[in-house]
Amino acid sequence: MQIGFRASRYVPACVALLALAAGWACAVPSDRPVLDENDLETVAVGQPADSVLRPDEDVQEPRAPEAALRGRIPGAFPDRFPVPDASTVVDFGDVVTEEGEPVVAEYVGLLLPLGAPAAREWLLREAQAAGWRATLGESMTFRRGDEWVVVTIEPGATPGNSAARFEYAKP
Repeated sequence: MQIGFRASRYVPACVALLALAAGWACAVPSDRPVLDENDLETVAVGQPADSVLRPDEDVQEPRAPEAALRGRIPGAFPDRFPVPDASTVVDFGDVVTEEGEPVVAEYVGLLLPLGAPAAREWLLREAQAAGWRATLGESMTFRRGDEWVVVTIEPGATPGNSAARFEYAKP
C-alpha cells in the first residue's frame, strides 16, 4: 500500500509540470515563418546540362551503304564473281560428299533481293559481263579458267526475294 501512496503524491506534480511546459511552448513565438500548404519553396538552379550540347556538332557514326553485301562470304569464293547488292549471307559450309571422299567444294547460301526469274537474268548478264561462260539448266554453271561456280536459285519465302546456293571449288 505504501507504494501506491507514494506514486499518487507525484502524479499531480507531473501533470502540473507537463501543463506548464505545454503552455510555455505555445507562448514562445517561433522563428520560422508559417508556410501555406499551397506555397512551394523557390530553389535557384543552374543552366540545364543539355543546353551546352550542339546536335549539329555531334560526330555521327558512318553507315555502310544500303547496297552492301550483308555478311561475309567465307572460304574460296571467287573474288570477282558477281553477287547482287543487298544480298544476305544465310548459310555456308563444305559440300557433303560420299563417305571417304575428300571435300573438294564449298557452298554459300544467300538471300537475294530479287525474285527468282529476275535473279537468274541478273546473274547471267553480270557473270557473262565479268568474263564467265555459262551453262544453263536447272542450275547454272559458270566457268572462267580453272574456276567454276554452280548456282541454284529458288523462290524466297517473301515476294521479291529468292534463295541462292553457290557451290565453288575448295582450294
